[in-house]
Amino acid sequence: MNWLKHDYSYLLRLLVTGVILFAGFILPVSGQVALRYASNETLTWQEAIDMYQWLDEQYEDARLLEVGWTDAGRPLHLFVIDRGRQFSPQEIRESGKSILFINNGIHPGEPCGVDASLKLASDLLSGKDSCAHYLDHTVIAIVPIFNVGGALMRGSFHRANQNGPVEHGFRGNARNLDLNRDFIKLDSRNTQSLVPLLRSWDPDIFVDTHTSNGSDYPYTITLINSHAQRHEPSQARFLDSTLLPFLFEGMDRSPYLMSPYVWSYKRTPDQGIIAFMDYPRYTSGYVSLYNTLAFTVETHMFKSFEDRVLSTWYLLRETLRFSGLYGSALAEVKRAAWQEKMMRQEFTLQWKLDTSRSDLINFSGYEVKQRKSKVTGQQNYYFDRSAPWEKEIPYYKYFKPIITASVPEYYIVPSAWRQVVERLQLNGVKMEQLSSDSIMELDIYYIESYKTVDQPYNGHYRHYGVETRELREKVQVLAGDWIIPSKQQAIEYLVQTLEPKGYDSFFSWNFFDEILFRNEYFSPYIFEETAEDLLKNDPELKKEFKEKKKEDSKFAENGYQQLRFIYERSPWSESTYMRYPVYRLNR
Repeated sequence: MNWLKHDYSYLLRLLVTGVILFAGFILPVSGQVALRYASNETLTWQEAIDMYQWLDEQYEDARLLEVGWTDAGRPLHLFVIDRGRQFSPQEIRESGKSILFINNGIHPGEPCGVDASLKLASDLLSGKDSCAHYLDHTVIAIVPIFNVGGALMRGSFHRANQNGPVEHGFRGNARNLDLNRDFIKLDSRNTQSLVPLLRSWDPDIFVDTHTSNGSDYPYTITLINSHAQRHEPSQARFLDSTLLPFLFEGMDRSPYLMSPYVWSYKRTPDQGIIAFMDYPRYTSGYVSLYNTLAFTVETHMFKSFEDRVLSTWYLLRETLRFSGLYGSALAEVKRAAWQEKMMRQEFTLQWKLDTSRSDLINFSGYEVKQRKSKVTGQQNYYFDRSAPWEKEIPYYKYFKPIITASVPEYYIVPSAWRQVVERLQLNGVKMEQLSSDSIMELDIYYIESYKTVDQPYNGHYRHYGVETRELREKVQVLAGDWIIPSKQQAIEYLVQTLEPKGYDSFFSWNFFDEILFRNEYFSPYIFEETAEDLLKNDPELKKEFKEKKKEDSKFAENGYQQLRFIYERSPWSESTYMRYPVYRLNR
Protein backbone atom coordinates (compact mmCIF):
# COMPACT_ATOMS: atom_id res chain seq x y z
CA MET A 1 0.00 0.00 0.00
CA ASN A 2 2.84 2.40 -0.79
CA TRP A 3 0.43 4.65 -2.67
CA LEU A 4 -0.89 5.87 0.70
CA LYS A 5 2.41 7.67 1.30
CA HIS A 6 2.08 9.74 -1.85
CA ASP A 7 -1.47 11.13 -1.94
CA TYR A 8 -2.96 12.06 1.42
CA SER A 9 -5.76 14.04 -0.25
CA TYR A 10 -6.83 10.89 -2.07
CA LEU A 11 -6.79 8.98 1.23
CA LEU A 12 -8.99 11.68 2.76
CA ARG A 13 -11.49 11.40 -0.08
CA LEU A 14 -11.62 7.65 0.44
CA LEU A 15 -12.40 8.18 4.11
CA VAL A 16 -15.09 10.70 3.28
CA THR A 17 -16.74 8.59 0.57
CA GLY A 18 -16.65 5.45 2.70
CA VAL A 19 -14.10 2.68 3.26
CA ILE A 20 -13.85 -0.68 4.93
CA LEU A 21 -11.18 -1.09 7.59
CA PHE A 22 -9.88 -4.63 7.81
CA ALA A 23 -6.64 -5.96 9.33
CA GLY A 24 -4.95 -2.58 8.96
CA PHE A 25 -5.77 -2.20 5.23
CA ILE A 26 -8.04 0.38 3.64
CA LEU A 27 -10.20 -1.12 0.91
CA PRO A 28 -12.09 1.23 -1.42
CA VAL A 29 -15.74 0.41 -1.98
CA SER A 30 -18.21 0.90 -4.83
CA GLY A 31 -15.62 -0.05 -7.43
CA GLN A 32 -13.28 2.85 -6.72
CA VAL A 33 -9.67 1.93 -7.46
CA ALA A 34 -6.55 3.71 -6.26
CA LEU A 35 -4.02 4.92 -8.81
CA ARG A 36 -0.63 3.42 -8.08
CA TYR A 37 1.70 5.09 -10.56
CA ALA A 38 3.84 6.48 -7.72
CA SER A 39 4.64 2.86 -6.84
CA ASN A 40 5.57 2.00 -10.43
CA GLU A 41 2.26 0.22 -11.03
CA THR A 42 -0.42 0.72 -13.66
CA LEU A 43 -4.03 -0.36 -13.45
CA THR A 44 -5.29 -3.54 -15.07
CA TRP A 45 -7.99 -3.26 -17.73
CA GLN A 46 -10.66 -4.35 -15.25
CA GLU A 47 -9.44 -1.91 -12.59
CA ALA A 48 -9.53 0.96 -15.07
CA ILE A 49 -13.08 0.10 -16.15
CA ASP A 50 -14.15 -0.28 -12.51
CA MET A 51 -12.81 3.15 -11.64
CA TYR A 52 -14.55 4.78 -14.60
CA GLN A 53 -17.74 2.96 -13.63
CA TRP A 54 -17.37 4.35 -10.10
CA LEU A 55 -16.96 7.87 -11.50
CA ASP A 56 -20.07 7.30 -13.62
CA GLU A 57 -22.02 6.36 -10.49
CA GLN A 58 -20.72 9.28 -8.43
CA TYR A 59 -21.06 12.15 -10.91
CA GLU A 60 -23.99 13.11 -13.12
CA ASP A 61 -21.61 14.85 -15.53
CA ALA A 62 -19.93 11.54 -16.40
CA ARG A 63 -21.02 8.46 -18.27
CA LEU A 64 -19.25 5.22 -19.18
CA LEU A 65 -20.50 3.80 -22.49
CA GLU A 66 -19.99 0.47 -24.21
CA VAL A 67 -19.32 1.44 -27.82
CA GLY A 68 -18.34 -1.79 -29.58
CA TRP A 69 -16.37 -4.98 -29.30
CA THR A 70 -12.74 -5.99 -29.51
CA ASP A 71 -10.84 -9.03 -30.75
CA ALA A 72 -10.46 -10.13 -27.13
CA GLY A 73 -14.23 -10.66 -26.86
CA ARG A 74 -14.50 -7.78 -24.38
CA PRO A 75 -16.31 -4.49 -24.95
CA LEU A 76 -14.69 -1.25 -25.98
CA HIS A 77 -15.60 1.61 -23.65
CA LEU A 78 -15.85 5.37 -23.96
CA PHE A 79 -15.95 7.62 -20.90
CA VAL A 80 -17.57 11.01 -21.49
CA ILE A 81 -17.47 14.10 -19.29
CA ASP A 82 -20.21 16.52 -20.32
CA ARG A 83 -21.50 19.25 -18.03
CA GLY A 84 -24.52 19.57 -20.31
CA ARG A 85 -25.26 15.89 -19.52
CA GLN A 86 -26.22 15.16 -23.10
CA PHE A 87 -23.52 12.58 -23.93
CA SER A 88 -24.58 12.66 -27.59
CA PRO A 89 -22.07 13.97 -30.15
CA GLN A 90 -24.81 15.55 -32.24
CA GLU A 91 -26.32 17.42 -29.29
CA ILE A 92 -22.86 18.45 -28.09
CA ARG A 93 -22.07 19.86 -31.53
CA GLU A 94 -25.35 21.78 -31.54
CA SER A 95 -24.45 23.26 -28.15
CA GLY A 96 -21.28 24.77 -29.65
CA LYS A 97 -18.87 22.93 -27.36
CA SER A 98 -15.50 21.59 -28.48
CA ILE A 99 -14.72 17.88 -28.25
CA LEU A 100 -11.39 16.65 -26.89
CA PHE A 101 -10.93 12.93 -27.61
CA ILE A 102 -8.22 10.98 -25.73
CA ASN A 103 -7.20 7.47 -26.80
CA ASN A 104 -5.20 5.31 -24.38
CA GLY A 105 -3.59 1.90 -24.42
CA ILE A 106 -3.30 1.39 -28.17
CA HIS A 107 0.04 -0.09 -27.06
CA PRO A 108 -0.73 -1.36 -23.54
CA GLY A 109 2.94 -1.67 -22.66
CA GLU A 110 2.94 2.14 -22.82
CA PRO A 111 0.21 2.84 -20.24
CA CYS A 112 1.10 6.38 -19.11
CA GLY A 113 -2.10 7.77 -20.58
CA VAL A 114 -4.25 5.12 -18.92
CA ASP A 115 -3.37 6.40 -15.44
CA ALA A 116 -3.02 10.05 -16.51
CA SER A 117 -6.52 10.10 -18.02
CA LEU A 118 -8.02 8.55 -14.89
CA LYS A 119 -6.30 11.15 -12.75
CA LEU A 120 -7.53 13.89 -15.08
CA ALA A 121 -11.11 12.64 -15.05
CA SER A 122 -11.21 12.08 -11.28
CA ASP A 123 -9.70 15.47 -10.44
CA LEU A 124 -11.93 17.36 -12.87
CA LEU A 125 -15.14 15.72 -11.70
CA SER A 126 -14.31 16.14 -8.03
CA GLY A 127 -13.49 19.82 -8.54
CA LYS A 128 -9.93 19.28 -7.33
CA ASP A 129 -8.45 20.43 -10.65
CA SER A 130 -8.45 24.18 -11.31
CA CYS A 131 -9.05 23.44 -15.00
CA ALA A 132 -12.53 22.09 -14.25
CA HIS A 133 -14.24 25.32 -15.37
CA TYR A 134 -13.00 24.71 -18.94
CA LEU A 135 -15.54 21.88 -19.05
CA ASP A 136 -18.16 24.59 -19.56
CA HIS A 137 -16.90 24.83 -23.14
CA THR A 138 -15.33 21.42 -23.82
CA VAL A 139 -16.55 17.84 -23.64
CA ILE A 140 -13.92 15.18 -22.96
CA ALA A 141 -14.24 11.68 -24.45
CA ILE A 142 -11.76 9.09 -23.19
CA VAL A 143 -11.10 5.58 -24.47
CA PRO A 144 -9.83 3.94 -21.24
CA ILE A 145 -7.82 1.21 -23.01
CA PHE A 146 -8.19 0.67 -26.75
CA ASN A 147 -6.14 -2.53 -27.06
CA VAL A 148 -8.04 -4.66 -24.57
CA GLY A 149 -6.42 -7.93 -25.63
CA GLY A 150 -2.92 -6.53 -25.25
CA ALA A 151 -3.83 -5.11 -21.84
CA LEU A 152 -5.03 -8.51 -20.65
CA MET A 153 -1.69 -10.06 -21.65
CA ARG A 154 0.10 -8.52 -18.67
CA GLY A 155 3.68 -9.27 -17.78
CA SER A 156 6.96 -7.74 -16.69
CA PHE A 157 9.02 -8.45 -19.80
CA HIS A 158 7.23 -6.95 -22.79
CA ARG A 159 9.26 -3.73 -22.94
CA ALA A 160 12.95 -4.58 -22.79
CA ASN A 161 14.16 -0.96 -22.88
CA GLN A 162 11.52 0.61 -20.64
CA ASN A 163 11.69 1.65 -17.00
CA GLY A 164 8.48 0.13 -15.62
CA PRO A 165 5.75 -0.15 -14.68
CA VAL A 166 6.32 -3.46 -12.93
CA GLU A 167 3.59 -5.18 -14.94
CA HIS A 168 2.22 -3.86 -18.20
CA GLY A 169 0.43 -5.01 -21.32
CA PHE A 170 1.66 -6.23 -24.71
CA ARG A 171 1.96 -4.19 -27.91
CA GLY A 172 -0.05 -6.57 -30.10
CA ASN A 173 -3.77 -7.09 -29.66
CA ALA A 174 -5.59 -10.42 -29.31
CA ARG A 175 -4.81 -11.11 -33.01
CA ASN A 176 -1.23 -9.89 -32.58
CA LEU A 177 -2.00 -6.77 -34.63
CA ASP A 178 -0.36 -3.42 -33.99
CA LEU A 179 -3.51 -1.31 -33.78
CA ASN A 180 -1.62 1.89 -34.58
CA ARG A 181 -1.19 0.55 -38.11
CA ASP A 182 -4.80 -0.51 -38.56
CA PHE A 183 -6.77 2.65 -39.29
CA ILE A 184 -7.07 2.08 -43.04
CA LYS A 185 -7.07 -1.71 -43.35
CA LEU A 186 -9.41 -2.12 -40.33
CA ASP A 187 -8.51 -5.75 -39.68
CA SER A 188 -9.30 -5.69 -35.96
CA ARG A 189 -12.68 -5.52 -34.27
CA ASN A 190 -11.12 -2.87 -32.03
CA THR A 191 -10.57 -0.47 -34.92
CA GLN A 192 -13.85 -1.44 -36.57
CA SER A 193 -15.48 -0.23 -33.34
CA LEU A 194 -13.40 2.93 -32.92
CA VAL A 195 -13.54 4.31 -36.47
CA PRO A 196 -17.35 4.78 -36.58
CA LEU A 197 -17.07 6.29 -33.10
CA LEU A 198 -14.52 8.83 -34.31
CA ARG A 199 -16.71 9.66 -37.28
CA SER A 200 -19.75 10.29 -35.10
CA TRP A 201 -17.84 12.31 -32.47
CA ASP A 202 -15.67 14.12 -35.03
CA PRO A 203 -13.37 15.61 -32.37
CA ASP A 204 -11.74 19.02 -32.63
CA ILE A 205 -8.58 17.73 -30.92
CA PHE A 206 -7.46 14.11 -30.69
CA VAL A 207 -4.69 12.86 -28.36
CA ASP A 208 -3.14 9.39 -28.49
CA THR A 209 -0.86 8.47 -25.55
CA HIS A 210 2.38 6.46 -25.92
CA THR A 211 5.89 5.83 -24.57
CA SER A 212 8.84 6.09 -26.94
CA ASN A 213 11.84 3.91 -27.72
CA GLY A 214 15.07 5.29 -29.17
CA SER A 215 17.56 7.99 -28.21
CA ASP A 216 18.35 9.06 -24.67
CA TYR A 217 17.79 12.70 -23.70
CA PRO A 218 16.67 14.70 -20.64
CA TYR A 219 13.06 15.28 -21.72
CA THR A 220 10.35 13.22 -20.04
CA ILE A 221 7.79 13.99 -22.73
CA THR A 222 7.88 14.58 -26.48
CA LEU A 223 5.11 15.37 -28.93
CA ILE A 224 4.14 14.39 -32.47
CA ASN A 225 1.55 16.62 -34.09
CA SER A 226 -0.50 15.76 -37.15
CA HIS A 227 1.77 17.17 -39.81
CA ALA A 228 0.89 20.71 -40.83
CA GLN A 229 1.42 19.98 -44.52
CA ARG A 230 -1.28 17.34 -44.35
CA HIS A 231 -3.76 19.91 -43.04
CA GLU A 232 -5.60 22.56 -45.01
CA PRO A 233 -3.84 25.97 -44.99
CA SER A 234 -6.09 27.56 -42.37
CA GLN A 235 -5.56 24.71 -39.91
CA ALA A 236 -1.85 24.47 -40.69
CA ARG A 237 -1.37 28.14 -39.82
CA PHE A 238 -3.43 27.78 -36.65
CA LEU A 239 -1.53 24.66 -35.61
CA ASP A 240 1.90 26.23 -36.10
CA SER A 241 1.19 29.75 -34.87
CA THR A 242 -1.28 29.19 -32.03
CA LEU A 243 -1.88 25.65 -30.81
CA LEU A 244 1.67 24.25 -30.73
CA PRO A 245 3.20 27.37 -29.08
CA PHE A 246 0.43 27.27 -26.47
CA LEU A 247 1.16 23.65 -25.55
CA PHE A 248 4.94 24.06 -25.44
CA GLU A 249 4.71 27.26 -23.38
CA GLY A 250 2.29 25.56 -21.01
CA MET A 251 4.65 22.64 -20.53
CA ASP A 252 7.49 25.11 -19.92
CA ARG A 253 5.56 26.22 -16.82
CA SER A 254 5.15 22.62 -15.66
CA PRO A 255 7.87 20.47 -14.07
CA TYR A 256 8.26 18.76 -17.46
CA LEU A 257 9.81 20.53 -20.43
CA MET A 258 8.62 19.11 -23.73
CA SER A 259 10.43 18.53 -27.01
CA PRO A 260 9.18 17.63 -30.47
CA TYR A 261 9.37 13.88 -30.97
CA VAL A 262 12.99 12.79 -31.22
CA TRP A 263 13.51 11.00 -34.52
CA SER A 264 17.16 11.56 -35.38
CA TYR A 265 18.06 12.76 -38.85
CA LYS A 266 21.22 10.67 -38.68
CA ARG A 267 22.27 8.50 -35.75
CA THR A 268 21.96 10.97 -32.89
CA PRO A 269 19.84 14.07 -32.14
CA ASP A 270 22.76 16.52 -32.17
CA GLN A 271 22.75 16.26 -35.98
CA GLY A 272 19.09 17.20 -36.14
CA ILE A 273 15.68 15.62 -35.75
CA ILE A 274 12.90 14.92 -38.26
CA ALA A 275 9.20 15.71 -37.97
CA PHE A 276 7.10 12.57 -38.22
CA MET A 277 4.98 12.24 -41.36
CA ASP A 278 1.85 10.58 -40.02
CA TYR A 279 0.25 8.70 -42.89
CA PRO A 280 -3.40 7.56 -42.54
CA ARG A 281 -2.55 4.15 -41.07
CA TYR A 282 -1.78 5.90 -37.76
CA THR A 283 -4.39 7.36 -35.43
CA SER A 284 -3.23 10.96 -35.89
CA GLY A 285 -2.87 10.58 -39.66
CA TYR A 286 -6.32 9.03 -39.92
CA VAL A 287 -8.25 11.63 -37.92
CA SER A 288 -6.48 14.52 -39.67
CA LEU A 289 -8.06 13.32 -42.94
CA TYR A 290 -11.23 14.75 -41.41
CA ASN A 291 -9.74 18.05 -40.22
CA THR A 292 -9.12 16.99 -36.63
CA LEU A 293 -5.98 18.41 -35.02
CA ALA A 294 -4.16 15.42 -33.59
CA PHE A 295 -1.28 14.70 -31.22
CA THR A 296 0.67 11.60 -30.31
CA VAL A 297 2.22 11.90 -26.85
CA GLU A 298 5.53 10.04 -26.49
CA THR A 299 6.97 9.95 -22.97
CA HIS A 300 10.54 8.78 -22.56
CA MET A 301 11.13 5.12 -21.76
CA PHE A 302 13.96 5.68 -19.25
CA LYS A 303 12.09 8.13 -17.00
CA SER A 304 10.17 6.87 -13.99
CA PHE A 305 6.62 5.72 -14.59
CA GLU A 306 5.37 8.33 -12.13
CA ASP A 307 7.00 11.13 -14.11
CA ARG A 308 5.73 9.72 -17.39
CA VAL A 309 2.18 9.65 -16.05
CA LEU A 310 2.36 13.12 -14.54
CA SER A 311 3.93 14.70 -17.65
CA THR A 312 1.12 13.20 -19.75
CA TRP A 313 -1.42 14.51 -17.25
CA TYR A 314 0.05 18.02 -17.47
CA LEU A 315 -0.15 17.95 -21.26
CA LEU A 316 -3.75 16.72 -21.21
CA ARG A 317 -4.62 19.60 -18.86
CA GLU A 318 -2.92 22.09 -21.20
CA THR A 319 -4.85 20.66 -24.14
CA LEU A 320 -8.12 21.02 -22.21
CA ARG A 321 -7.14 24.57 -21.26
CA PHE A 322 -6.49 25.43 -24.89
CA SER A 323 -9.82 23.96 -25.95
CA GLY A 324 -11.60 25.93 -23.25
CA LEU A 325 -9.92 29.21 -24.19
CA TYR A 326 -9.89 28.82 -27.98
CA GLY A 327 -13.08 26.86 -28.61
CA SER A 328 -14.55 29.47 -30.96
CA ALA A 329 -11.29 29.73 -32.90
CA LEU A 330 -11.08 25.93 -33.17
CA ALA A 331 -14.57 25.79 -34.63
CA GLU A 332 -13.95 28.66 -37.04
CA VAL A 333 -10.66 27.21 -38.28
CA LYS A 334 -12.31 23.82 -38.79
CA ARG A 335 -15.12 25.41 -40.82
CA ALA A 336 -12.54 27.20 -42.97
CA ALA A 337 -10.59 23.97 -43.41
CA TRP A 338 -13.69 22.17 -44.70
CA GLN A 339 -14.31 24.93 -47.22
CA GLU A 340 -10.71 24.63 -48.40
CA LYS A 341 -10.79 20.84 -48.54
CA MET A 342 -13.96 20.78 -50.62
CA MET A 343 -12.31 23.07 -53.18
CA ARG A 344 -9.26 20.79 -53.56
CA GLN A 345 -8.53 19.49 -57.05
CA GLU A 346 -5.79 17.11 -55.90
CA PHE A 347 -4.21 15.56 -52.82
CA THR A 348 -0.69 14.42 -52.05
CA LEU A 349 -0.44 10.64 -51.74
CA GLN A 350 3.23 10.35 -50.80
CA TRP A 351 5.83 12.73 -49.37
CA LYS A 352 9.62 12.93 -49.25
CA LEU A 353 11.67 14.75 -46.62
CA ASP A 354 13.11 18.05 -47.89
CA THR A 355 16.64 17.98 -46.48
CA SER A 356 17.42 21.38 -48.01
CA ARG A 357 15.16 23.14 -45.46
CA SER A 358 15.09 23.10 -41.68
CA ASP A 359 14.32 25.25 -38.67
CA LEU A 360 16.63 25.69 -35.69
CA ILE A 361 15.27 24.64 -32.31
CA ASN A 362 16.86 24.62 -28.88
CA PHE A 363 17.48 21.08 -27.69
CA SER A 364 19.03 19.40 -24.66
CA GLY A 365 20.84 16.13 -25.10
CA TYR A 366 23.64 13.88 -23.93
CA GLU A 367 26.99 13.35 -25.60
CA VAL A 368 27.28 10.18 -27.61
CA LYS A 369 30.38 8.12 -26.87
CA GLN A 370 31.69 4.67 -27.66
CA ARG A 371 32.78 1.81 -25.46
CA LYS A 372 33.61 -1.83 -25.87
CA SER A 373 30.66 -4.13 -25.32
CA LYS A 374 31.16 -6.67 -22.52
CA VAL A 375 28.79 -9.00 -24.39
CA THR A 376 29.94 -8.85 -28.01
CA GLY A 377 33.41 -7.39 -27.64
CA GLN A 378 32.49 -4.86 -30.35
CA GLN A 379 32.44 -1.09 -30.09
CA ASN A 380 28.99 0.24 -29.25
CA TYR A 381 27.71 3.76 -28.78
CA TYR A 382 25.94 5.06 -25.70
CA PHE A 383 24.54 8.32 -24.35
CA ASP A 384 26.65 9.72 -21.52
CA ARG A 385 24.25 11.31 -19.03
CA SER A 386 27.17 12.84 -17.16
CA ALA A 387 27.90 14.94 -20.25
CA PRO A 388 24.74 16.91 -21.02
CA TRP A 389 24.63 19.59 -23.70
CA GLU A 390 22.22 22.25 -24.89
CA LYS A 391 22.35 23.88 -28.31
CA GLU A 392 20.37 24.68 -31.42
CA ILE A 393 19.89 21.76 -33.78
CA PRO A 394 18.19 21.49 -37.18
CA TYR A 395 14.54 20.47 -37.14
CA TYR A 396 13.67 18.96 -40.50
CA LYS A 397 9.93 19.40 -40.70
CA TYR A 398 9.36 20.18 -44.37
CA PHE A 399 8.37 17.57 -46.95
CA LYS A 400 8.02 17.57 -50.72
CA PRO A 401 5.01 16.02 -52.48
CA ILE A 402 6.29 13.22 -54.71
CA ILE A 403 3.01 11.57 -55.79
CA THR A 404 -0.32 13.35 -56.15
CA ALA A 405 -3.75 12.40 -57.46
CA SER A 406 -6.54 14.50 -58.89
CA VAL A 407 -10.02 14.34 -57.40
CA PRO A 408 -12.63 12.81 -59.74
CA GLU A 409 -16.29 13.70 -59.52
CA TYR A 410 -17.14 10.10 -58.62
CA TYR A 411 -15.54 6.79 -57.82
CA ILE A 412 -17.25 3.53 -58.76
CA VAL A 413 -16.53 0.44 -56.67
CA PRO A 414 -18.02 -2.87 -57.87
CA SER A 415 -20.10 -4.58 -55.20
CA ALA A 416 -17.94 -7.69 -55.56
CA TRP A 417 -15.23 -5.97 -53.51
CA ARG A 418 -17.29 -6.16 -50.34
CA GLN A 419 -14.34 -5.87 -47.91
CA VAL A 420 -13.55 -2.46 -49.36
CA VAL A 421 -17.23 -1.46 -49.36
CA GLU A 422 -17.56 -2.47 -45.71
CA ARG A 423 -14.60 -0.23 -44.77
CA LEU A 424 -16.06 2.68 -46.68
CA GLN A 425 -19.32 2.19 -44.80
CA LEU A 426 -17.53 2.07 -41.43
CA ASN A 427 -16.13 5.48 -42.34
CA GLY A 428 -19.58 6.87 -43.01
CA VAL A 429 -18.95 7.34 -46.73
CA LYS A 430 -22.04 8.48 -48.62
CA MET A 431 -22.66 6.26 -51.63
CA GLU A 432 -25.48 4.78 -53.67
CA GLN A 433 -25.95 1.55 -55.57
CA LEU A 434 -26.59 1.59 -59.30
CA SER A 435 -30.10 0.45 -60.14
CA SER A 436 -29.36 -1.31 -63.44
CA ASP A 437 -26.62 -2.83 -65.54
CA SER A 438 -25.05 -0.44 -68.00
CA ILE A 439 -22.00 0.35 -70.08
CA MET A 440 -20.17 3.48 -68.90
CA GLU A 441 -17.15 5.31 -70.24
CA LEU A 442 -14.78 5.56 -67.28
CA ASP A 443 -11.19 6.37 -66.41
CA ILE A 444 -9.38 3.12 -65.70
CA TYR A 445 -6.01 2.38 -64.10
CA TYR A 446 -3.89 -0.57 -65.17
CA ILE A 447 -1.15 -1.70 -62.81
CA GLU A 448 2.06 -1.62 -64.81
CA SER A 449 4.43 -2.68 -62.03
CA TYR A 450 4.73 -2.89 -58.27
CA LYS A 451 6.99 -4.22 -55.55
CA THR A 452 6.03 -6.33 -52.55
CA VAL A 453 7.72 -6.62 -49.15
CA ASP A 454 9.49 -9.89 -48.33
CA GLN A 455 8.01 -10.22 -44.83
CA PRO A 456 4.40 -9.67 -43.76
CA TYR A 457 3.75 -6.29 -42.21
CA ASN A 458 0.96 -6.29 -39.64
CA GLY A 459 -0.80 -9.14 -41.37
CA HIS A 460 -0.28 -8.03 -44.98
CA TYR A 461 2.35 -8.33 -47.72
CA ARG A 462 2.29 -4.66 -48.60
CA HIS A 463 2.81 -3.34 -52.13
CA TYR A 464 4.86 -0.25 -52.90
CA GLY A 465 6.53 1.45 -55.86
CA VAL A 466 3.28 1.17 -57.81
CA GLU A 467 3.29 2.34 -61.43
CA THR A 468 0.09 2.69 -63.45
CA ARG A 469 -1.18 3.71 -66.85
CA GLU A 470 -4.54 5.40 -67.26
CA LEU A 471 -7.01 4.82 -70.09
CA ARG A 472 -10.54 5.87 -70.81
CA GLU A 473 -12.60 2.81 -71.66
CA LYS A 474 -16.14 1.53 -71.83
CA VAL A 475 -16.75 -0.72 -68.86
CA GLN A 476 -19.70 -2.87 -67.89
CA VAL A 477 -21.04 -1.91 -64.47
CA LEU A 478 -23.72 -3.89 -62.71
CA ALA A 479 -26.78 -3.15 -60.68
CA GLY A 480 -25.63 -2.99 -57.08
CA ASP A 481 -22.22 -1.48 -57.84
CA TRP A 482 -21.49 1.58 -55.73
CA ILE A 483 -21.17 5.12 -57.07
CA ILE A 484 -19.47 7.49 -54.65
CA PRO A 485 -19.45 11.29 -54.95
CA SER A 486 -16.07 12.71 -53.96
CA LYS A 487 -17.41 16.02 -52.63
CA GLN A 488 -18.25 14.90 -49.11
CA GLN A 489 -16.48 14.94 -45.75
CA ALA A 490 -14.70 11.72 -46.69
CA ILE A 491 -13.13 13.38 -49.75
CA GLU A 492 -9.50 12.98 -48.69
CA TYR A 493 -10.11 9.55 -47.19
CA LEU A 494 -11.49 8.42 -50.54
CA VAL A 495 -8.52 9.72 -52.51
CA GLN A 496 -5.95 8.30 -50.08
CA THR A 497 -7.54 4.84 -50.04
CA LEU A 498 -8.91 4.40 -53.56
CA GLU A 499 -5.99 5.79 -55.56
CA PRO A 500 -3.64 2.81 -56.09
CA LYS A 501 -0.46 4.85 -55.58
CA GLY A 502 -1.55 6.03 -52.13
CA TYR A 503 0.92 5.18 -49.37
CA ASP A 504 -1.93 3.58 -47.42
CA SER A 505 -4.26 2.76 -50.30
CA PHE A 506 -6.40 -0.34 -50.26
CA PHE A 507 -4.25 -1.62 -53.13
CA SER A 508 -1.10 -1.23 -51.03
CA TRP A 509 -2.77 -3.25 -48.25
CA ASN A 510 -3.60 -6.18 -50.62
CA PHE A 511 -7.35 -5.68 -50.89
CA PHE A 512 -7.21 -6.05 -54.69
CA ASP A 513 -4.60 -8.79 -55.10
CA GLU A 514 -7.01 -10.93 -57.12
CA ILE A 515 -6.43 -8.71 -60.18
CA LEU A 516 -2.72 -9.57 -60.06
CA PHE A 517 -3.54 -13.18 -61.00
CA ARG A 518 -4.13 -14.30 -64.59
CA ASN A 519 -6.99 -16.78 -65.02
CA GLU A 520 -6.61 -17.47 -68.74
CA TYR A 521 -3.40 -18.60 -70.49
CA PHE A 522 -2.11 -19.64 -73.93
CA SER A 523 -0.18 -22.62 -75.25
CA PRO A 524 2.92 -21.42 -77.11
CA TYR A 525 2.80 -24.04 -79.87
CA ILE A 526 -0.81 -23.11 -80.69
CA PHE A 527 -0.53 -19.35 -80.24
CA GLU A 528 2.55 -19.12 -82.51
CA GLU A 529 0.50 -18.75 -85.70
CA THR A 530 -1.92 -16.30 -84.07
CA ALA A 531 1.00 -14.15 -82.93
CA GLU A 532 2.36 -14.09 -86.44
CA ASP A 533 -0.98 -12.86 -87.81
CA LEU A 534 -1.26 -10.22 -85.09
CA LEU A 535 2.14 -8.75 -85.95
CA LYS A 536 1.31 -8.81 -89.64
CA ASN A 537 -1.99 -6.96 -89.18
CA ASP A 538 -1.02 -4.50 -86.42
CA PRO A 539 1.90 -2.22 -87.40
CA GLU A 540 1.94 -0.48 -84.01
CA LEU A 541 2.21 -3.78 -82.16
CA LYS A 542 4.94 -4.93 -84.55
CA LYS A 543 6.90 -1.71 -83.96
CA GLU A 544 6.54 -2.01 -80.13
CA PHE A 545 7.60 -5.67 -80.29
CA LYS A 546 10.76 -4.93 -82.29
CA GLU A 547 11.76 -2.07 -79.97
CA LYS A 548 11.31 -4.33 -76.94
CA LYS A 549 13.58 -7.00 -78.47
CA LYS A 550 16.19 -4.38 -79.34
CA GLU A 551 16.22 -2.79 -75.87
CA ASP A 552 15.95 -5.95 -73.74
CA SER A 553 18.48 -8.68 -74.49
CA LYS A 554 16.94 -11.15 -72.02
CA PHE A 555 13.57 -10.63 -73.68
CA ALA A 556 15.14 -11.19 -77.11
CA GLU A 557 16.45 -14.57 -75.95
CA ASN A 558 13.20 -15.78 -74.35
CA GLY A 559 10.65 -17.08 -76.86
CA TYR A 560 7.89 -17.57 -74.30
CA GLN A 561 8.18 -14.01 -73.03
CA GLN A 562 7.99 -12.72 -76.60
CA LEU A 563 4.78 -14.65 -77.24
CA ARG A 564 3.40 -13.50 -73.90
CA PHE A 565 4.17 -9.89 -74.83
CA ILE A 566 2.04 -10.29 -77.95
CA TYR A 567 -0.68 -12.26 -76.11
CA GLU A 568 -1.09 -9.55 -73.46
CA ARG A 569 -1.70 -6.97 -76.19
CA SER A 570 -4.14 -9.15 -78.11
CA PRO A 571 -7.94 -9.43 -77.88
CA TRP A 572 -7.46 -12.82 -76.16
CA SER A 573 -5.84 -11.30 -73.08
CA GLU A 574 -8.38 -11.09 -70.26
CA SER A 575 -9.52 -7.53 -69.58
CA THR A 576 -9.52 -7.93 -65.80
CA TYR A 577 -5.84 -8.82 -65.50
CA MET A 578 -3.99 -5.91 -63.87
CA ARG A 579 -7.04 -3.69 -64.32
CA TYR A 580 -7.57 -1.81 -61.10
CA PRO A 581 -11.22 -2.42 -60.10
CA VAL A 582 -12.03 1.08 -58.86
CA TYR A 583 -13.13 3.41 -61.62
CA ARG A 584 -13.13 7.20 -61.89
CA LEU A 585 -16.02 9.12 -63.43
CA ASN A 586 -15.81 12.71 -64.60
CA ARG A 587 -18.86 13.93 -66.45
